Amino acid sequence: MITRSFNPLTILDKNKSILLLGPRCVGKSALIEALSRAKEFVSGEGVVQIDLLKGGDYQRYLNPGQLIKELSDLALRLDGGKKIVSIDEVQKIPALLDEVHFLIENFKGKLSFFLSGSSARKLKRGGANLLAGRAINCQLFPLSQLELDLSLSKALLFGTLPGVYLDSSGLEIATLESYVSTYLREEVQQESLVRRIDRFAKFLEFATQSNGQPINFSQLGKQLGIAGKTVAEYFSILSETLIVHELSGWSESVKRQLLQAPRYYFFDCGVLNALNGYLRLELRESSYLFGNLFETFIINQLLCSNHFKSLGLKFYYWRDKEGHEVDLILARNAVEPLLAVEIKSGSLPRSSDCPGFQTFKEEYPNVPRICVCTTPRSYLDDGIRFVPWKDIVLELQKFL
Repeated sequence: MITRSFNPLTILDKNKSILLLGPRCVGKSALIEALSRAKEFVSGEGVVQIDLLKGGDYQRYLNPGQLIKELSDLALRLDGGKKIVSIDEVQKIPALLDEVHFLIENFKGKLSFFLSGSSARKLKRGGANLLAGRAINCQLFPLSQLELDLSLSKALLFGTLPGVYLDSSGLEIATLESYVSTYLREEVQQESLVRRIDRFAKFLEFATQSNGQPINFSQLGKQLGIAGKTVAEYFSILSETLIVHELSGWSESVKRQLLQAPRYYFFDCGVLNALNGYLRLELRESSYLFGNLFETFIINQLLCSNHFKSLGLKFYYWRDKEGHEVDLILARNAVEPLLAVEIKSGSLPRSSDCPGFQTFKEEYPNVPRICVCTTPRSYLDDGIRFVPWKDIVLELQKFL
Protein backbone atom coordinates (compact mmCIF):
# COMPACT_ATOMS: atom_id res chain seq x y z
CA MET A 1 0.00 0.00 0.00
CA ILE A 2 1.48 3.33 -1.11
CA THR A 3 1.10 6.27 1.27
CA ARG A 4 0.43 9.29 -0.93
CA SER A 5 2.03 12.65 -0.21
CA PHE A 6 -1.42 14.18 -0.07
CA ASN A 7 -3.50 13.09 2.93
CA PRO A 8 -7.00 14.61 2.80
CA LEU A 9 -7.65 13.77 6.44
CA THR A 10 -5.15 16.40 7.60
CA ILE A 11 -7.50 19.02 6.09
CA LEU A 12 -10.91 17.42 6.56
CA ASP A 13 -10.26 16.67 10.22
CA LYS A 14 -9.98 20.44 10.80
CA ASN A 15 -13.50 21.02 9.44
CA LYS A 16 -12.12 22.31 6.16
CA SER A 17 -13.16 21.26 2.65
CA ILE A 18 -10.96 20.31 -0.31
CA LEU A 19 -11.06 20.91 -4.06
CA LEU A 20 -8.59 18.38 -5.47
CA LEU A 21 -7.67 18.52 -9.16
CA GLY A 22 -5.48 16.13 -11.11
CA PRO A 23 -5.39 14.27 -14.43
CA ARG A 24 -7.35 11.04 -14.75
CA CYS A 25 -5.87 7.97 -13.05
CA VAL A 26 -3.44 9.76 -10.72
CA GLY A 27 -5.26 8.27 -7.73
CA LYS A 28 -8.06 10.67 -6.75
CA SER A 29 -10.68 7.92 -6.54
CA ALA A 30 -8.30 5.72 -4.52
CA LEU A 31 -7.97 8.53 -1.98
CA ILE A 32 -11.75 8.72 -1.72
CA GLU A 33 -11.95 4.96 -1.15
CA ALA A 34 -9.23 5.16 1.53
CA LEU A 35 -11.13 8.02 3.14
CA SER A 36 -14.32 5.95 3.28
CA ARG A 37 -12.46 3.33 5.32
CA ALA A 38 -11.11 5.82 7.86
CA LYS A 39 -14.23 5.66 10.02
CA GLU A 40 -12.53 7.10 13.09
CA PHE A 41 -12.78 10.52 11.43
CA VAL A 42 -16.45 10.35 10.49
CA SER A 43 -19.72 9.46 12.13
CA GLY A 44 -22.57 7.14 11.21
CA GLU A 45 -22.25 5.39 7.89
CA GLY A 46 -18.97 7.05 6.93
CA VAL A 47 -18.38 9.08 3.79
CA VAL A 48 -21.23 10.05 1.48
CA GLN A 49 -19.86 9.23 -1.98
CA ILE A 50 -21.13 10.82 -5.19
CA ASP A 51 -19.42 9.88 -8.46
CA LEU A 52 -20.57 11.94 -11.44
CA LEU A 53 -19.00 9.45 -13.86
CA LYS A 54 -21.79 7.10 -12.85
CA GLY A 55 -24.92 7.63 -14.90
CA GLY A 56 -27.24 7.41 -11.91
CA ASP A 57 -25.42 10.03 -9.87
CA TYR A 58 -24.98 12.30 -12.88
CA GLN A 59 -28.69 12.24 -13.75
CA ARG A 60 -29.71 12.65 -10.10
CA TYR A 61 -27.75 15.86 -9.61
CA LEU A 62 -28.38 17.51 -12.96
CA ASN A 63 -30.85 19.38 -10.80
CA PRO A 64 -28.25 20.75 -8.34
CA GLY A 65 -30.92 21.66 -5.79
CA GLN A 66 -31.33 17.96 -5.04
CA LEU A 67 -27.96 18.04 -3.31
CA ILE A 68 -29.15 20.72 -0.87
CA LYS A 69 -32.32 18.79 -0.10
CA GLU A 70 -30.47 15.58 0.71
CA LEU A 71 -27.51 17.00 2.60
CA SER A 72 -29.51 19.57 4.56
CA ASP A 73 -31.70 16.73 5.81
CA LEU A 74 -28.63 14.67 6.63
CA ALA A 75 -26.93 17.50 8.53
CA LEU A 76 -30.06 18.28 10.56
CA ARG A 77 -30.26 14.64 11.65
CA LEU A 78 -26.64 14.46 12.80
CA ASP A 79 -26.41 14.01 16.53
CA GLY A 80 -22.92 15.37 17.09
CA GLY A 81 -19.94 14.63 14.87
CA LYS A 82 -19.75 15.51 11.23
CA LYS A 83 -20.24 14.00 7.80
CA ILE A 84 -17.74 14.05 4.94
CA VAL A 85 -19.20 14.27 1.44
CA SER A 86 -17.06 13.33 -1.57
CA ILE A 87 -18.05 14.41 -5.08
CA ASP A 88 -15.85 12.93 -7.80
CA GLU A 89 -15.51 14.52 -11.28
CA VAL A 90 -17.24 17.67 -10.05
CA GLN A 91 -16.42 19.50 -13.30
CA LYS A 92 -19.20 17.52 -15.02
CA ILE A 93 -21.82 19.61 -13.14
CA PRO A 94 -20.07 22.87 -12.15
CA ALA A 95 -23.31 24.32 -10.74
CA LEU A 96 -23.02 21.91 -7.82
CA LEU A 97 -20.29 24.13 -6.39
CA ASP A 98 -22.85 26.85 -5.64
CA GLU A 99 -24.85 24.32 -3.62
CA VAL A 100 -21.70 23.18 -1.84
CA HIS A 101 -20.96 26.82 -0.99
CA PHE A 102 -24.41 27.15 0.59
CA LEU A 103 -24.01 23.91 2.57
CA ILE A 104 -20.55 24.84 3.88
CA GLU A 105 -21.85 28.22 5.08
CA ASN A 106 -25.00 26.84 6.71
CA PHE A 107 -23.67 23.64 8.27
CA LYS A 108 -20.22 24.55 9.55
CA GLY A 109 -18.76 21.78 11.67
CA LYS A 110 -21.33 19.30 10.37
CA LEU A 111 -20.44 18.92 6.69
CA SER A 112 -17.01 18.86 5.04
CA PHE A 113 -16.53 18.28 1.31
CA PHE A 114 -13.89 16.39 -0.63
CA LEU A 115 -14.39 17.57 -4.22
CA SER A 116 -12.25 16.16 -7.01
CA GLY A 117 -11.98 16.60 -10.75
CA SER A 118 -9.75 16.05 -13.74
CA SER A 119 -10.22 19.40 -15.44
CA ALA A 120 -10.10 22.98 -14.24
CA ARG A 121 -11.12 24.19 -17.70
CA LYS A 122 -14.84 23.53 -17.52
CA LEU A 123 -14.98 25.00 -14.02
CA LYS A 124 -13.10 28.18 -14.92
CA ARG A 125 -14.61 28.76 -18.35
CA GLY A 126 -18.11 28.19 -16.99
CA GLY A 127 -17.63 30.76 -14.25
CA ALA A 128 -18.00 28.08 -11.59
CA ASN A 129 -17.81 28.94 -7.92
CA LEU A 130 -14.30 27.75 -6.95
CA LEU A 131 -15.06 28.19 -3.24
CA ALA A 132 -12.30 30.70 -2.59
CA GLY A 133 -11.58 30.73 1.14
CA ARG A 134 -14.02 27.89 1.78
CA ALA A 135 -12.10 24.98 0.30
CA ILE A 136 -8.37 24.27 0.15
CA ASN A 137 -7.31 23.95 -3.50
CA CYS A 138 -4.88 21.05 -4.05
CA GLN A 139 -3.40 19.12 -6.96
CA LEU A 140 -2.60 15.43 -7.18
CA PHE A 141 0.33 14.18 -9.25
CA PRO A 142 1.37 10.72 -10.42
CA LEU A 143 3.59 8.76 -8.02
CA SER A 144 6.79 10.52 -7.00
CA GLN A 145 10.06 9.79 -5.24
CA LEU A 146 8.47 11.37 -2.17
CA GLU A 147 6.20 8.33 -1.97
CA LEU A 148 8.37 5.38 -3.01
CA ASP A 149 11.81 4.56 -4.39
CA LEU A 150 11.20 4.80 -8.13
CA SER A 151 12.96 2.82 -10.84
CA LEU A 152 14.22 5.50 -13.23
CA SER A 153 14.16 3.27 -16.32
CA LYS A 154 10.59 2.16 -15.64
CA ALA A 155 9.44 5.70 -14.83
CA LEU A 156 10.91 7.10 -18.05
CA LEU A 157 9.34 4.43 -20.28
CA PHE A 158 5.98 3.75 -18.61
CA GLY A 159 5.59 6.79 -16.37
CA THR A 160 4.30 6.79 -12.81
CA LEU A 161 0.52 6.69 -13.01
CA PRO A 162 -0.27 4.40 -10.03
CA GLY A 163 -2.28 1.89 -12.05
CA VAL A 164 0.53 1.59 -14.59
CA TYR A 165 3.68 1.80 -12.46
CA LEU A 166 2.38 -0.66 -9.85
CA ASP A 167 0.96 -3.08 -12.44
CA SER A 168 2.52 -6.54 -12.32
CA SER A 169 0.44 -8.07 -15.12
CA GLY A 170 2.58 -6.79 -18.01
CA LEU A 171 -0.26 -4.69 -19.42
CA GLU A 172 1.45 -1.31 -19.09
CA ILE A 173 1.45 -0.63 -22.84
CA ALA A 174 -2.20 -1.56 -23.31
CA THR A 175 -3.22 0.54 -20.31
CA LEU A 176 -1.37 3.63 -21.51
CA GLU A 177 -2.66 3.36 -25.07
CA SER A 178 -6.18 3.05 -23.68
CA TYR A 179 -5.55 6.06 -21.44
CA VAL A 180 -4.61 8.20 -24.45
CA SER A 181 -7.72 7.25 -26.41
CA THR A 182 -9.87 7.77 -23.31
CA TYR A 183 -8.45 11.27 -22.87
CA LEU A 184 -9.37 12.19 -26.43
CA ARG A 185 -12.79 10.60 -26.18
CA GLU A 186 -13.91 11.63 -22.71
CA GLU A 187 -11.94 14.72 -21.69
CA VAL A 188 -11.93 16.44 -25.07
CA GLN A 189 -14.76 15.11 -27.22
CA GLN A 190 -17.48 14.42 -24.64
CA GLU A 191 -16.80 17.62 -22.75
CA SER A 192 -17.02 19.54 -26.06
CA LEU A 193 -13.70 21.26 -25.51
CA VAL A 194 -13.04 21.41 -29.27
CA ARG A 195 -15.27 21.37 -32.32
CA ARG A 196 -13.12 19.09 -34.47
CA ILE A 197 -11.47 16.22 -32.65
CA ASP A 198 -9.51 15.20 -35.80
CA ARG A 199 -7.77 18.57 -35.95
CA PHE A 200 -7.02 18.46 -32.23
CA ALA A 201 -5.59 14.92 -32.57
CA LYS A 202 -3.22 16.14 -35.28
CA PHE A 203 -2.18 19.05 -33.08
CA LEU A 204 -1.52 16.61 -30.24
CA GLU A 205 1.02 14.74 -32.39
CA PHE A 206 2.99 17.96 -32.94
CA ALA A 207 2.64 18.97 -29.28
CA THR A 208 4.19 15.73 -28.03
CA GLN A 209 7.08 16.03 -30.49
CA SER A 210 7.69 19.56 -29.18
CA ASN A 211 7.71 18.52 -25.52
CA GLY A 212 10.05 20.81 -23.57
CA GLN A 213 10.79 23.07 -26.56
CA PRO A 214 9.83 26.77 -26.90
CA ILE A 215 6.54 26.98 -28.80
CA ASN A 216 5.88 29.60 -31.45
CA PHE A 217 2.11 29.46 -31.88
CA SER A 218 2.13 31.12 -35.30
CA GLN A 219 4.79 28.82 -36.77
CA LEU A 220 3.14 25.69 -35.41
CA GLY A 221 -0.20 26.92 -36.72
CA LYS A 222 1.26 27.23 -40.25
CA GLN A 223 2.53 23.64 -40.06
CA LEU A 224 -0.91 22.44 -39.00
CA GLY A 225 -2.87 24.70 -41.33
CA ILE A 226 -4.70 26.44 -38.50
CA ALA A 227 -4.54 29.87 -36.88
CA GLY A 228 -1.91 30.60 -34.26
CA LYS A 229 -4.61 31.58 -31.77
CA THR A 230 -6.19 28.13 -32.25
CA VAL A 231 -2.85 26.52 -31.38
CA ALA A 232 -2.69 28.68 -28.25
CA GLU A 233 -6.23 27.61 -27.37
CA TYR A 234 -5.33 23.93 -27.84
CA PHE A 235 -2.35 24.28 -25.51
CA SER A 236 -4.68 25.98 -23.06
CA ILE A 237 -6.88 22.88 -23.17
CA LEU A 238 -3.89 20.64 -22.40
CA SER A 239 -2.86 22.92 -19.55
CA GLU A 240 -6.31 23.26 -18.00
CA THR A 241 -6.97 19.52 -18.21
CA LEU A 242 -3.62 19.17 -16.39
CA ILE A 243 -1.99 17.15 -19.19
CA VAL A 244 0.89 19.62 -19.55
CA HIS A 245 2.72 22.11 -17.33
CA GLU A 246 3.66 25.47 -18.83
CA LEU A 247 7.03 27.13 -18.18
CA SER A 248 7.44 30.77 -19.10
CA GLY A 249 10.77 32.37 -19.91
CA TRP A 250 12.42 34.10 -16.94
CA SER A 251 12.65 37.87 -16.96
CA GLU A 252 12.55 40.49 -14.23
CA SER A 253 9.99 42.24 -16.42
CA VAL A 254 6.56 40.62 -16.44
CA LYS A 255 5.92 42.23 -19.83
CA ARG A 256 9.04 40.53 -21.27
CA GLN A 257 7.98 37.21 -19.74
CA LEU A 258 4.72 37.37 -21.67
CA LEU A 259 6.61 37.95 -24.93
CA GLN A 260 8.85 34.88 -24.56
CA ALA A 261 7.80 31.60 -26.12
CA PRO A 262 6.45 29.20 -23.46
CA ARG A 263 7.58 25.59 -23.02
CA TYR A 264 5.21 22.76 -22.24
CA TYR A 265 6.07 19.52 -20.45
CA PHE A 266 3.68 16.59 -20.40
CA PHE A 267 2.72 15.50 -16.89
CA ASP A 268 3.83 11.88 -17.28
CA CYS A 269 6.50 10.18 -19.38
CA GLY A 270 4.35 7.10 -20.02
CA VAL A 271 1.49 9.19 -21.40
CA LEU A 272 3.97 11.17 -23.51
CA ASN A 273 5.46 7.95 -24.92
CA ALA A 274 2.00 6.55 -25.65
CA LEU A 275 1.07 9.69 -27.59
CA ASN A 276 4.37 9.52 -29.52
CA GLY A 277 4.18 5.77 -30.16
CA TYR A 278 7.44 5.14 -28.26
CA LEU A 279 6.28 2.56 -25.71
CA ARG A 280 7.85 -0.32 -27.64
CA LEU A 281 11.21 1.40 -28.13
CA GLU A 282 14.31 0.49 -26.20
CA LEU A 283 15.54 3.60 -24.39
CA ARG A 284 19.27 4.20 -24.89
CA GLU A 285 20.81 6.37 -22.19
CA SER A 286 22.86 8.40 -24.66
CA SER A 287 19.90 9.20 -26.92
CA TYR A 288 18.05 12.51 -27.27
CA LEU A 289 14.81 10.73 -26.34
CA PHE A 290 16.25 9.50 -23.04
CA GLY A 291 17.49 13.01 -22.22
CA ASN A 292 14.15 14.61 -23.06
CA LEU A 293 12.25 12.09 -20.95
CA PHE A 294 14.66 12.55 -18.04
CA GLU A 295 14.19 16.33 -18.19
CA THR A 296 10.41 15.90 -18.29
CA PHE A 297 10.50 13.46 -15.38
CA ILE A 298 12.67 15.71 -13.20
CA ILE A 299 10.58 18.82 -13.82
CA ASN A 300 7.42 16.93 -12.88
CA GLN A 301 9.08 15.52 -9.77
CA LEU A 302 10.16 19.01 -8.69
CA LEU A 303 6.69 20.44 -9.35
CA CYS A 304 5.28 17.71 -7.13
CA SER A 305 7.84 18.36 -4.38
CA ASN A 306 7.15 22.10 -4.53
CA HIS A 307 3.40 21.55 -4.21
CA PHE A 308 3.31 19.02 -1.41
CA LYS A 309 6.02 20.72 0.65
CA SER A 310 4.32 24.11 0.16
CA LEU A 311 7.56 25.81 -0.97
CA GLY A 312 5.77 28.50 -2.97
CA LEU A 313 8.19 28.32 -5.91
CA LYS A 314 7.50 29.41 -9.46
CA PHE A 315 9.13 27.60 -12.38
CA TYR A 316 10.71 29.26 -15.44
CA TYR A 317 13.39 28.59 -18.02
CA TRP A 318 16.12 31.12 -18.92
CA ARG A 319 17.31 32.14 -22.38
CA ASP A 320 19.32 35.19 -23.45
CA LYS A 321 19.35 36.99 -26.80
CA GLU A 322 22.27 34.90 -28.07
CA GLY A 323 20.40 31.65 -27.40
CA HIS A 324 22.23 30.52 -24.23
CA GLU A 325 19.81 28.56 -22.06
CA VAL A 326 19.29 27.18 -18.55
CA ASP A 327 16.65 24.47 -18.20
CA LEU A 328 15.00 25.66 -15.01
CA ILE A 329 14.88 28.75 -12.83
CA LEU A 330 13.18 28.61 -9.44
CA ALA A 331 11.94 31.85 -7.90
CA ARG A 332 9.29 33.26 -5.58
CA ASN A 333 9.13 36.72 -7.11
CA ALA A 334 10.27 38.70 -10.14
CA VAL A 335 13.25 40.32 -8.40
CA GLU A 336 15.87 37.59 -8.39
CA PRO A 337 15.90 33.84 -9.01
CA LEU A 338 16.68 31.54 -6.08
CA LEU A 339 18.20 28.62 -7.98
CA ALA A 340 19.35 27.81 -11.52
CA VAL A 341 19.05 24.17 -12.59
CA GLU A 342 20.40 22.24 -15.54
CA ILE A 343 19.13 18.70 -16.13
CA LYS A 344 21.50 16.15 -17.67
CA SER A 345 20.76 12.44 -17.97
CA GLY A 346 24.42 11.36 -17.78
CA SER A 347 26.12 10.06 -14.63
CA LEU A 348 29.28 12.20 -14.94
CA PRO A 349 28.52 15.56 -16.60
CA ARG A 350 31.04 18.42 -16.33
CA SER A 351 30.73 22.19 -16.29
CA SER A 352 31.41 22.19 -20.04
CA ASP A 353 28.13 20.27 -20.49
CA CYS A 354 26.26 23.26 -19.02
CA PRO A 355 27.35 26.18 -21.24
CA GLY A 356 24.32 28.29 -20.39
CA PHE A 357 25.48 28.52 -16.78
CA GLN A 358 28.50 30.66 -17.69
CA THR A 359 26.39 33.38 -19.30
CA PHE A 360 23.78 33.11 -16.58
CA LYS A 361 26.47 33.58 -13.91
CA GLU A 362 27.53 36.88 -15.50
CA GLU A 363 24.02 38.21 -15.02
CA TYR A 364 23.26 36.54 -11.67
CA PRO A 365 26.61 35.86 -9.94
CA ASN A 366 25.10 35.06 -6.54
CA VAL A 367 22.47 32.55 -7.61
CA PRO A 368 23.43 28.92 -6.87
CA ARG A 369 23.83 26.67 -9.93
CA ILE A 370 23.19 22.96 -9.77
CA CYS A 371 23.01 20.20 -12.33
CA VAL A 372 20.57 17.37 -11.64
CA CYS A 373 21.88 14.12 -13.12
CA THR A 374 22.18 10.38 -12.52
CA THR A 375 25.41 10.57 -10.53
CA PRO A 376 25.36 8.37 -7.40
CA ARG A 377 27.04 11.12 -5.31
CA SER A 378 27.27 14.92 -5.41
CA TYR A 379 30.39 16.71 -6.61
CA LEU A 380 31.58 20.21 -7.52
CA ASP A 381 33.05 21.34 -10.84
CA ASP A 382 33.84 24.99 -11.58
CA GLY A 383 31.37 26.26 -8.98
CA ILE A 384 28.52 24.03 -10.21
CA ARG A 385 27.15 21.36 -7.87
CA PHE A 386 26.22 18.12 -9.60
CA VAL A 387 23.45 16.39 -7.64
CA PRO A 388 21.79 12.94 -7.74
CA TRP A 389 18.22 13.41 -8.95
CA LYS A 390 16.72 11.64 -5.94
CA ASP A 391 18.42 14.08 -3.56
CA ILE A 392 16.92 17.22 -5.04
CA VAL A 393 13.44 15.71 -5.30
CA LEU A 394 13.46 14.66 -1.66
CA GLU A 395 15.19 17.74 -0.26
CA LEU A 396 14.59 20.56 -2.74
CA GLN A 397 14.44 23.18 0.01
CA LYS A 398 18.07 22.49 1.02
CA PHE A 399 19.29 23.70 -2.37
CA LEU A 400 17.50 27.07 -2.29
